[in-house]
Amino acid sequence: MVEEAGQQQQMEVRVRSLDGQQVQLTVPLHFRVADLKLRLQELRWPSPGVTQFHLFLRGTKLTVDATVASLSLDGEFLVLITFTKKNQKIQTVNRSPTSQPNSAAQVPDHGGLQSGDVSTLPAGAPPSQGISHEDWLNGHAPSRVEAEPREDGSGNTHTRASEETWSAVAADLASFNTCLPEDPAVLRDVCEVGNQREQESFDGGEGKRSTRRGKTKRKGVDLAGPLPPAIEELKRVFTALNTVYGFLQRQRMQATWVNVKQSLQQLCFSEGNEKMCLEAVKAIAILCPKLMVLSNMSEEGENSSFSIDMFDPSKVDGSDPTQQPSLSVHQLQEIGAGDFLPSGDGKRMTDTQMRNAIGRRQRAFDTLLLTVFNHIQASSDSQNRDLNDLTVQEFLQTAKGMAPDDGKDLSKPGLPSALPRPPRHHKKLTRCKDISDMHAQQMLHHLKEKLGSLGQIVHCEDLQARPASYGHLENDLSQFTKAAIGRLGITKLYTHQAQAVNSVRNGRNIVVATSTASGKSLCYNVPVLEELTHNPTACALYLFPTKALAQDQLRALLELSGEKSSSIGLGVYDGDTNQDLRLRLRDSARLIITNPDMLHVSILPSHRQFERFLANLKFVVVDEAHAYRGVFGCHTALILRRLRRLLHHLYGAEPSFVVCSATVANPREHAMELAGVRDVEVIHEDGSPHGEKTFVFWNPPIIFMPPKADRKGKRHKPSAKLDRGVVPETQTRRASPLVEVSSLLAEMVQHNLRCIAFCNTRKSVELVHNHTREILKETAPSLVDTIRAYRAGYTAESRREIEKDLFGGRLRGVAATNALELGIDIGSLDATLHLGFPGSVASLWQQSGRAGRREKASLSVYVAFSGPLDQHFMKAPQKLFMEPIENAQVDASNRQVVEQHLMCAAVEYPLHIEHDEIFLGSGTQSAIMKLVKEGLLGRHPTNGPQDKSWHYIGHEKSPSQGVSIRAISPEKYTVINQATNEVIEEVEENKAFFEVYEGAVYMHQGKTFLCTKLDTAAKVALCTEADLKYYTKTRDFTDVHVLGGELAYPAKVVEGKYPSTTAQASPCKITTKWIGFRRIWQGTNETFDSVDLFLPEVSYESQAAWIRVPHLVRGDLEAEGLSLREGIHAASHALLNIMPLYIMCNSQDLGCDCANPHDTRYYPERLLLFDKHPGGIGIAAQVRPMFAELLQAALELLVACECTTNSGCPSCIQVYSCSEYNEVVNKRAAILILQGVINSENMYRNNKQDTPLPEDGFLKEHLVV
Repeated sequence: MVEEAGQQQQMEVRVRSLDGQQVQLTVPLHFRVADLKLRLQELRWPSPGVTQFHLFLRGTKLTVDATVASLSLDGEFLVLITFTKKNQKIQTVNRSPTSQPNSAAQVPDHGGLQSGDVSTLPAGAPPSQGISHEDWLNGHAPSRVEAEPREDGSGNTHTRASEETWSAVAADLASFNTCLPEDPAVLRDVCEVGNQREQESFDGGEGKRSTRRGKTKRKGVDLAGPLPPAIEELKRVFTALNTVYGFLQRQRMQATWVNVKQSLQQLCFSEGNEKMCLEAVKAIAILCPKLMVLSNMSEEGENSSFSIDMFDPSKVDGSDPTQQPSLSVHQLQEIGAGDFLPSGDGKRMTDTQMRNAIGRRQRAFDTLLLTVFNHIQASSDSQNRDLNDLTVQEFLQTAKGMAPDDGKDLSKPGLPSALPRPPRHHKKLTRCKDISDMHAQQMLHHLKEKLGSLGQIVHCEDLQARPASYGHLENDLSQFTKAAIGRLGITKLYTHQAQAVNSVRNGRNIVVATSTASGKSLCYNVPVLEELTHNPTACALYLFPTKALAQDQLRALLELSGEKSSSIGLGVYDGDTNQDLRLRLRDSARLIITNPDMLHVSILPSHRQFERFLANLKFVVVDEAHAYRGVFGCHTALILRRLRRLLHHLYGAEPSFVVCSATVANPREHAMELAGVRDVEVIHEDGSPHGEKTFVFWNPPIIFMPPKADRKGKRHKPSAKLDRGVVPETQTRRASPLVEVSSLLAEMVQHNLRCIAFCNTRKSVELVHNHTREILKETAPSLVDTIRAYRAGYTAESRREIEKDLFGGRLRGVAATNALELGIDIGSLDATLHLGFPGSVASLWQQSGRAGRREKASLSVYVAFSGPLDQHFMKAPQKLFMEPIENAQVDASNRQVVEQHLMCAAVEYPLHIEHDEIFLGSGTQSAIMKLVKEGLLGRHPTNGPQDKSWHYIGHEKSPSQGVSIRAISPEKYTVINQATNEVIEEVEENKAFFEVYEGAVYMHQGKTFLCTKLDTAAKVALCTEADLKYYTKTRDFTDVHVLGGELAYPAKVVEGKYPSTTAQASPCKITTKWIGFRRIWQGTNETFDSVDLFLPEVSYESQAAWIRVPHLVRGDLEAEGLSLREGIHAASHALLNIMPLYIMCNSQDLGCDCANPHDTRYYPERLLLFDKHPGGIGIAAQVRPMFAELLQAALELLVACECTTNSGCPSCIQVYSCSEYNEVVNKRAAILILQGVINSENMYRNNKQDTPLPEDGFLKEHLVV
């Protein structure tokens, strides 16, 4: 950054040392590098003893005469590398307290250091963060650096790499955050020592190798002479790449051409010749395609980066890893898939493991080179030829001829094609290959005998069948309507349908709250069609929460109205409707199907264009009303109030409201708050029939795993262990629920039970779909194409096609998110599968209700994850049926949302306090006055003083465009198939980094794609199709940072209504950071690799209410052996559970700090609740004044709960919306924390005397627990 400082321009320069320290300096542009170094020495940075160092930029050492102005920094760091002069002695840093004082490693004299000199690790760097000094000295060389100049036979002379080269290599690697020794002399000595050892092992005859276990001998390979120069160059490049890869692997960084090429060029004396190095790397990959793989490589290759993966050849037995295995060239070129698996414990690679892996790869490669070269020497063609001119292509051709002919193209290396290992417990079972039809009860018996024979079925709940109950109409229907419903096979209406038709025809507002698939659409379609056919001017407005539901209802209406559909004039008016159709609908339609979004941004602001329609509006239908809750419901309620206001003031219409909902606990209150009407009739007597349903609780079986040492091949001797009194601990875990659901779905499909497998995330939908296809390929290949995946993100055309195929019976199974939970007509189903608890009891019954229409028996299977919430229901299944259905909460008086919609309403028609309070609520006047003060509302300049109306005078032409009614990001990332340039799908920006990033496996309808490039500027992800048997999952965490300051919407508190409190409400910033991703086998759900990830963090500002936890509480918890993190997490959950008793909100509106089980960072000592929606909607402001009362209610909830486990239950400390699946919680710790905070609050109130809020010292002094 360049800035003016008086008359002199200055620049900010940032410098980083290899141990991670950073400093920022502001220096004049004329400053030289020498002046910059002097400034750093004056600052005694990075430490007082550091005086000799070089500065590097992008791996290039800066000359002392270069000026700061000449450096193109672009925000990049300069890297500081210290150096040691030849005659300077450095003391050894022992790695452990047990090191002997005189055991300093002796480095051979290579000219860089005097004999006996040693170097040191970076100051302050713990051995666990990098490679220890001893490991460096024992490690394999990254390059064959010669002690003296050497001719290679081709006329080229290689000399020792200079100190600058090693410094440049160290700086280059440091720029990628690897943890290398600070002194480049160490890197040089490592290479030279390693080269000497490697040279000794290939001098021919018997070579001796020293190990920690003693002296062993390794037979060398007899050579007639040295390797040809071209092949020596291959070996040089491989050796350098092998060690650099090892360092990156130790840091869990993905090796790419970008972050290794500069080091390779410098170590291999080919600086500036990138193409030569690249061709060598390509040749190595072709020579050993299963030892090194280049992936994500474009056609050009040279102009773009690609990934480099090197694999560790497996040991033949459990002998010393340094023992050279006797491998054939075939074995070296065809290492099996098992060699790609990591160690079973999944721990970070140690220095020794890294060193041994480097050595094994090097010996395998060298053996291959020598074996192929010996074959060439022995051939008759080479008898009269000078092999020094042997080319790499000739060498590769010979190696290819020696490899087994299995049809593989060695020029196209790739990842192993081995299938994922099947689950261990499924090996005991024979997969069913029968495809005969079964009904629900037969399937249940079949599962108990076969797939579920390992004890997965913990409970079966039989839900009795319900016969149909029919009602009577007060007035007969017209012949047209009778014929319409007769075409659907309906001759009589169910009880709730008849009651709804009677009430609507009498002009009442109603809410119908019956079960899924009970025929609620006829409750409004019948009276609406009756009115529209009798009254040629009558109009109706249908609102649905999604476009899919709108299209589904259009299809049903066209089928119902038949030939009269054109005379009625109906159509869908949403964002996908083209302009010509919009014009026709505005001019002639009498039944418009739309959504709240379109009503908000298009119909109401342009209501003059809909004058005919609005003036004759007789019905407003709001279907799937249970979806309108929380913030979305709050906005929808204000939109409907704006509609009613316009109808009353301008068009003289007063339509009847028909609200339909799945079962909720408060249907009448919800409908009244949503529509803003006072008199609502509730219809909840469900007359639809329902077949017998069996609800199965399926807990994946426990897998008993051998101790880690056994899994590594180190067999214990049981008798010896027992003699010592040592019994190895048995390790257990539950099988993958993803695999269990996939196996169940395959069974349903095979036996012709139409089924939906509901999953909570998009990724799990694709995984279940993919794995089910793999199972069906084995058991019923003809049925593979009868299953599909269904989720958000697919194009509208794809979703309509899947819905049509499912409704028409062409599909037997679908893996879906809750997108199919809503009332899209997909025909009759026989079974539902539920992967984990869906988030609410209402959602679970809504999903389960999808199966078992009419009198047909059905099956629902709830498959549990291993988290506390699912396992709670597995241990106490009956409690699930005792759990009450949740309330649907809508707060139409939310001050912040009201102000937003008042501006929109003022644009549509000027506001008048006296006339509009009846529509917009009692807070209308205060909200209008606030907007007036902010200059957003004002009087019309031409009206006289008698004018009492308020007009919108803000800068935005259409304020409704700036009010988002859903928590959905308008920006999207486009996922493109790089091979065909076709758009696979689009992903919302707030979800993109969970799905697409470089190295991500992206799944779409049974196909797997490898994400090769993510362009965050263009919001484009490029993918290539690949047959991968693993999937990826991000490692991320979310922080809530309190910003301080005052809220824009403070809550008004009635004096004395709540106890005074030290709780605060402040703006906050919620930030999500991605730190890496895991590669996980699909077949076993086991992680086999972890890769660092560098993505921009995503954040948004909101509002939070919080209170401090007294520090002394920590001591009380530690005295009982309890965790503060677990206690705060559990106490926060308890606050969330009691919140709906005080504030109208749901789980999607309010969040808390959820402790990550893998996060070891500092955890703030506070209880914090925050608005989940960007900008906040005022909930935190409502929470703050009642915090003391909430604390007491939460404590009473925990004490009264009868559960006895530390993990609690859904009635106390478990919440359905926890991002960490209710891990890291402790009920006892939560009780102690709540008691401590409450006592602290009591002491504060008892000592309050017009003084500031107490500080920590006050709390510590007066806390009583």
